[in-house]
Amino acid sequence: MYKIGENIHIVSAKVKQALKDRDGGFFVRLAQKQKEAGADVIDLNIGPRKKDGPEVVDWLLDCMQEAVPGMTISFDTTNLAAIETGLKRVGSNAIVNSTSAEEERLANVPPLAAKYDAKLIALCLEKSGIPVSADARIVIAMEKLIPRAIEVGVPMENLFVDPLILTVS
Repeated sequence: MYKIGENIHIVSAKVKQALKDRDGGFFVRLAQKQKEAGADVIDLNIGPRKKDGPEVVDWLLDCMQEAVPGMTISFDTTNLAAIETGLKRVGSNAIVNSTSAEEERLANVPPLAAKYDAKLIALCLEKSGIPVSADARIVIAMEKLIPRAIEVGVPMENLFVDPLILTVS
């Protein structure tokens, strides 16, 4: 089981400000705290970051290299260029977070993970959203996510299928 530290998330006002200020010390401390708390992976969630995604990922990786050298990094963004920037630096010691069964994501994200031998999180989600029934989510995994991963060469041990379990109430 991987424990993914997800405190570096662009929706956090503190993270957003530290990123704007390029406060590397903030990110070093935040990554170290997550590792000390038991995280196996540090997730870098930069959102879509259309204008400067690759540059931001590159800078954050410099911070991670100082804070938690050798630790697995998860790239959590819809910006494919930013993901690839990160994968070029850390390769197979990375997780691509994530693909879904949405046509564009399924076409582009799994080949990128395969190219760098990275792990891939695959969400049981389509353009219409998360299916209410567990059976419908299983169908997405079995008929779309897993076959696509196999097709592009993602080893099954590198594929993490997230069933997106819904809350009871």
